[in-house]
Amino acid sequence: MRVGGAGLAATLAVGVASSPASAQAGAPSASGVQPIEITAEQVPGGNPTFEDLEQLGFGDFNCSFDPFKVEPVTAGTHNFPSPLNGSVTITLVPTAAGPTFNFRINGEFATIGVIVKGGPNANFYDYRPEGIGSDEVLHAPINPMNQGQTYYDLSHVDFCVIDSPYNGDNGATTNT
Repeated sequence: MRVGGAGLAATLAVGVASSPASAQAGAPSASGVQPIEITAEQVPGGNPTFEDLEQLGFGDFNCSFDPFKVEPVTAGTHNFPSPLNGSVTITLVPTAAGPTFNFRINGEFATIGVIVKGGPNANFYDYRPEGIGSDEVLHAPINPMNQGQTYYDLSHVDFCVIDSPYNGDNGATTNT
């Protein structure tokens, strides 16, 4: 069971709530983490990195290795770079609100942050401090040009992965 991190995300969301774009992030993930939209105005080009998030005041991201990118977002198991013995499994889940996905970190790792790019902006999911081994119903920001206010298509996903001996059970959430 994940026992923290949501408070920090909520605090950060309040800090960015004055931005009109923050209302377009969309619904929270299945674990209750509210995404925070990062706009192309905040990060030119609209492709934020974890380094960009640090510069925007979101705090430090001490990934165990370079952030792991899945591009394009495809279903299946994506192996971490050698010599790491781990991977992330992505399941694509179409919904009436648009494309979403579930993820599971495999091996003794967890993620403390996920950036989901779609359209001109990206959504940031904050799982600090302890991280999480899996979550469901992550998505890109809402496309305000659609009548139904559905999510943009998924472009790519970045994971800030950390070592976590508590996640050696193929994706169960960390810290019980």
